[in-house]
Amino acid sequence: MYPSIWGIELYYVFWGAALCGMIWRTECRAVRKYGFTGGDARSVVAWSMSGAFIGAMAGGYINNVTASGEWACGFSTLFNTGLSSGPAFIAGGLSGFYKLRRHGLPVGRFADAAAIPVAFMIFVGRWGCFLQGCCAGLPTNSPFGVRFPFSPDVPRWPSQIFESAAGLAIGLLLAAMERYRFARGRNTNGAVLLPIFLALYGLYRIFFDFLRPRNGFSYFFALSIAQYSGIIAVVTGIFWLAGTYFSASKNRGES
Repeated sequence: MYPSIWGIELYYVFWGAALCGMIWRTECRAVRKYGFTGGDARSVVAWSMSGAFIGAMAGGYINNVTASGEWACGFSTLFNTGLSSGPAFIAGGLSGFYKLRRHGLPVGRFADAAAIPVAFMIFVGRWGCFLQGCCAGLPTNSPFGVRFPFSPDVPRWPSQIFESAAGLAIGLLLAAMERYRFARGRNTNGAVLLPIFLALYGLYRIFFDFLRPRNGFSYFFALSIAQYSGIIAVVTGIFWLAGTYFSASKNRGES
């Protein structure tokens, strides 16, 4: 592992680059492909990122509480308990949804503009987790095991690389689907790409998070915060995609 180079922690380098790339690409795609103005796109992205940051801190705090069993208070505590991606996605999505609905902007089109950049953000950002040694999996005797600095004698599942690969695979799939839809003139106001992302990424977190340490929950099948978030993502994605399909079918029937 190489957690830092010249005193700079690579975790922040990779996640900073991933976030900046996601914001830039989402704004560009919203304007060039999905018909938003630059001002509207920047405003929605700002709201989404603010919500995601709050959700990530809150999720990290809850993870820390469930792992330690202690309710720590204080403003500084929120910045010392790590971040959680599942709650970040939920809070960021809700914030963006609120901003879009408030200004009467098409939710589905902006959601699809953000779907592919979000998938590639995970692909890049999780390498920062791997180099830092955080978010590692359970001990394993598998040849895929990696020895991290905090556990040099015990190989563990490189769950960060697995999630990075999942982000890449989902991003490539969504890019191919988007190209197919645009080539056949099937781009509508209803979201397709983001619901599929939610369902696939949620399924990944539900099943692959069993390779990571539990965070202290002893009820509801002893799932982690990320797995509960994954269930919410899957259900949301399926119902959202179904709504898009039935709405499109209804519009075709009326035309």
